[in-house]
Amino acid sequence: MGNSNGIMNESPIPLYYQIYVDLKNKLLINKLVDENGKLPAEKELAESYKVSRVTMRQAIAELEKDGLIVRYRGRGSFLKSQPNPILHKLGLPGQAGRVRIDKSPEIVELSHFDTTYEHIGRALNYEGDIFFIKRIFRVDCNPVAINRIWIPAVFTPELDKKGLCVEGSLSKTLKEVYHLKIDRRKNVIEAVRPSVSDIELLKITYDTLLLQITSKSFLKDNVPYEYSVTSWIGDVIRLEVDVEDIEHGITFLK
Repeated sequence: MGNSNGIMNESPIPLYYQIYVDLKNKLLINKLVDENGKLPAEKELAESYKVSRVTMRQAIAELEKDGLIVRYRGRGSFLKSQPNPILHKLGLPGQAGRVRIDKSPEIVELSHFDTTYEHIGRALNYEGDIFFIKRIFRVDCNPVAINRIWIPAVFTPELDKKGLCVEGSLSKTLKEVYHLKIDRRKNVIEAVRPSVSDIELLKITYDTLLLQITSKSFLKDNVPYEYSVTSWIGDVIRLEVDVEDIEHGITFLK
């Protein structure tokens, strides 16, 4: 049986998570809050969904983890900011592709390995030592994506020692220090489940869907030099791709 809010008691999905999804959907279309951005009281919401206050507290805690709301003791819960999805244009580095992303992603790891994973080696047509970079993208200090990058060491000697030394930017460091300029990028987009590491770094639940963009970047002479995987929390990202029909073929505009 379900209630008027569409919550199914017999569903294998935990009640608190069903409520969290429903509340989040209502916030995304500007429902639920009053003119001051305040959510109904926890007790009122629990009665509306016909669940205990403990269950409702769990659902509200998930909204807080997502950075959608902020809770004040004695005042209640308030919409933190307009929760519109992040617009991400699948262009080239240096273009105004992302909005609302905090400046300078957090570098979680920058390592030098003696060997290359087999599937990455095939993608880059490369065998040998390689640099690995793991970064976290944030909005208002809240994690929204994990970016993993592999670059053959032959292109970027001593990257682990120099770091992203130009304004903390990978693209600027590659261009200004190593004189590498991307000519084109091939993207593959798919929906995936998070790994244990993803759950920990993004502060999400096991059943959160991620939108994963796997990219291979090329130099002007068609030499692949970078392989990356960016895992976005699915409901915070909206992709924009321009497509043009040229002589009955399909071309993606950069």
